[in-house]
Amino acid sequence: MQKKQAETLGDVLNQYMKALGLENKIKEMRALNGWEKVVGPVIAKNTFSISLSAGILDVKFRSPLVKNEIKMHKTIIIEKLNEIVGEAFIKDLKIR
Repeated sequence: MQKKQAETLGDVLNQYMKALGLENKIKEMRALNGWEKVVGPVIAKNTFSISLSAGILDVKFRSPLVKNEIKMHKTIIIEKLNEIVGEAFIKDLKIR
């Protein structure tokens, strides 16, 4: 009789979520929840709408100054959010 290799709880949960078709929803939630961590609390407070669909993060801002600041750092923000997700999940950032 062969011994089974032990799996971590995280691995088992990831397999279960994938089997249920929830893997992308979890990635979306990681990205959305990581928004404040990546942009900081001041910019997060000036965000009034954020959604993610088909790899495009759609963000609306209250302040034109904040909007311009985000435009200048768009690539870095996408990279940092993808680090949180664990893969290149976010393809673009739509700023409004």
